[in-house]
Order: sequence, then structure tokens, then C-alpha cells
Amino acid sequence: MSNKQVEVNIAGQPYRFAIAPENEAALLEAVALVDTQMNKLRNGTAAKGVERVAVMAAISIASDLLSMQRKQQAEGAIPVDAIRARIRELNDRADEALRQYAHVGTGTRG
Repeated sequence: MSNKQVEVNIAGQPYRFAIAPENEAALLEAVALVDTQMNKLRNGTAAKGVERVAVMAAISIASDLLSMQRKQQAEGAIPVDAIRARIRELNDRADEALRQYAHVGTGTRG
């Protein structure tokens, strides 16, 4: 599938992205979040340079993301790495059980 050219405006500046069509909605949602945050910071602080406002917006968004991750972990959400490790463990146990089952039918033990 070929990429689609999407042009957006963030803090009054045009940006062009080449993305897969199925990712366009997520991109537009992210653009709206960044644009809103940058405009809020630009209007609420003395910082007027686009780069400075962009860095401040990135830090604000990253801070929000980290807060949500900490909250999920505190509420007992299982981290993705733990889920992956558990899946690998169960997969290994299933493989071992299948190997043992296969040897029972042949009369050999492995």
C-alpha cells in the first residue's frame, strides 16, 4: 500500500507527512493535540519562538503521558513487558507438552 501525502498546520506552520492511509486519523488526532498545546503555551507564556514553544509542548505532552502510565501501573495495570514474558513462558510450556505428547505416541522419550 502506498503512502498518502497529508498536509497539516501546527501553530500556523505547514507540515507535510507521508503516511499509510490507515494511519491518517491517528496523525490528525496527534496534530490537533500538538497544535492545541502549542497555541495554549504560545498565548500563555512569553515564549514566542516556534522551536521553544514546540519543545515546551513536547515536554508537557510527555509529562502527561508519563503521568497516565504511572497512574495505570498504580491502579494495577499489568505492564506490556510482563504480559509478553508470561506469553513466552506459556508458549514454552505448551511446546514442551507437545514434544512430550509426540514422544508418547512413538514410544520414545525426548
